[in-house]
Amino acid sequence: MDKALSASQMAQRLARLEAVQSVVLDIGKRSAHCKDLRGFYQAVHAAIARLMSARSFFIALHDANAHGIRFAYRVDEKDEIPDPERLFPLPPSHASPTAMVIRSGKPLTITREEIVARNTQGRSFGAGAPAEHWLGMPLLGYDGITFGAIVVQSYAPGFRYSEEDIALFGLMSEHVADAVERVQFAARLERAIAERTASLESEIAERRHGEQLQKVLYEISALSVKDIGLDAFYAGLHAIMGELLYARNFAVVMYEPTTGMVGFPYYADEKDAKPPAEYRRPAGDGLTGYVMKSRAPQCIDQVRFRELFTAGELVNVIGNLDFNVWMGAPLVYQDAMLGVVALQTYDAAIAYDEHDLKLLSFVADHIAAALSRKQADDELRAAHARMAAGRATLQAKNDELHKTLTDLGLAHDELLRQENLASLGALVAGIAHEVNTPLGICVTATSHLAEETRGVRGRLDTGALTEQGLREHLDAVDEILTILTNNTQRASSLIRSFKQVAVDQSSEDVREIAVAEYIEEILQSLRPKLKKTAHVVAVDCDPALRVRSVPGALSQILTNLVINSLVHAFEHVAQGHIHIAARRDDDALALDYRDDGIGMDAAALKRLFDPFYTTKRGQGGSGLGANIVYNLVTRKLGGTIAVDSVPGQGLHYAIRVPAGR
Repeated sequence: MDKALSASQMAQRLARLEAVQSVVLDIGKRSAHCKDLRGFYQAVHAAIARLMSARSFFIALHDANAHGIRFAYRVDEKDEIPDPERLFPLPPSHASPTAMVIRSGKPLTITREEIVARNTQGRSFGAGAPAEHWLGMPLLGYDGITFGAIVVQSYAPGFRYSEEDIALFGLMSEHVADAVERVQFAARLERAIAERTASLESEIAERRHGEQLQKVLYEISALSVKDIGLDAFYAGLHAIMGELLYARNFAVVMYEPTTGMVGFPYYADEKDAKPPAEYRRPAGDGLTGYVMKSRAPQCIDQVRFRELFTAGELVNVIGNLDFNVWMGAPLVYQDAMLGVVALQTYDAAIAYDEHDLKLLSFVADHIAAALSRKQADDELRAAHARMAAGRATLQAKNDELHKTLTDLGLAHDELLRQENLASLGALVAGIAHEVNTPLGICVTATSHLAEETRGVRGRLDTGALTEQGLREHLDAVDEILTILTNNTQRASSLIRSFKQVAVDQSSEDVREIAVAEYIEEILQSLRPKLKKTAHVVAVDCDPALRVRSVPGALSQILTNLVINSLVHAFEHVAQGHIHIAARRDDDALALDYRDDGIGMDAAALKRLFDPFYTTKRGQGGSGLGANIVYNLVTRKLGGTIAVDSVPGQGLHYAIRVPAGR
């Protein structure tokens, strides 16, 4: 009988071992091909139930990063089944048998009595109904770290898992752990591949979108510098915007800060007609006004539209209000509000989202910059056109001015010529007056001589002429001849001086002159004017000083300076003094001219050499005397002239001209 029992037991044990082998092979096969973890867990449960009581069974997985556990699979006779995705905090070991297995990494078997005993110690051990016998095994990974627990339990009174059950369950836990980790790894790998694939697809889409965005931004920038009108510019913007977003309904609203109004230069809509070009409305009442007030992009569907309308944010909205979604972004450049660019859709199947809003806002910034650049370019072109017209007008004015200046130059030259002629005329008149005096004396002397000769001849004819009378007559003749000789020589000298000065003043020839002698000749020609006054002229010049220059220019310079002193400096001066000094200074002739007349103030001195400037306007002054001196010194002689004066202390000219060798 004992042998028969032994044989029966052996047969049972063999059958169980075969079942264990079958279960292990089945778990391995399923783990290799299973893609659904829950299905795999169900298969594991069914396989274990073939070996032992497993009506209450669960697999708990530990999430080390989140410090919690999930009941990935659970079947229980009494307790509720939790959501497999729900994460529970991992309790301390003393509060949960499952936590004790996971934290220790060791198997645990515990009976109802032991559970009750732990609970009576004032601590709760486990959750839910206490099992009659609870058996848990750790799920160990390849690295030896516990990643979960596999548990069977029975609520049957008096039930106990045998030592063989515990050993088999431990063996099964190793295979299950291996299979679970392999399946989890495969699942993680597939998930990683799927995520990477999705990431690559998203990256490719983003790259394509980025390339499209770059193309759009380039087209907007290129459009801003084209020489086209604003209507064509806005139409181009509409076409470009359609490459990025649904833009069948598109509007550009421009803000006018001076009036606080907005206009609608571009408006394309399926239902609404474009407002007239002159149409304006107050900013801040409608959808675009709300965008400008908030200075932020807005995406408004019907729900939000009603909320804003109820809140009073939207007061006077124009156009059709049956849009599905309206979207607008502010056009802001350098913190200045330019307007709003807006899109809307009436189709319920087409909506804008936050991504579209961000895209519109980004593009709006570039549109604002392009608009500013376009306006600046248009203003620049208009300015260039105005400048071109201005240049044409200016050229005409310049031509007219050039002609006027030419005429003035000719008139100036003619005035200079007339001034020179007038100077020569005055010289001729003065010389004529000077010559008349000695010639008049000569005429008187010859008349007296003729009368005396007739008297002597009469007395001689009558025999009344005595020796004494003859001697007296001869003495008178000698005296008259002396008078005639002196006066004819004086007249000859005057004429010679006049001739030299007159020839020099009308000539530009360069010749060598004795400076002191020439100055005396010039003063001799001015004697008619000087002798009418008590003014004194002093000359300081080495008689041996000789220079090569244009004597006519020097004559005109000194003549004008002396006449200016007589007419202007000594106007209310009884006896003035003129001092002329000449010396050689290296290769130059230095002339120093001074008078002690009334002098000039700074304002008059500044204008002294201006043509036609005179203090004798209306009294015969031409205003060319000092200007002639300046031009003769600087242009004809290539020299320099400086003048200084203190009112009441006279005028001083410092002249320096090339002297030659």
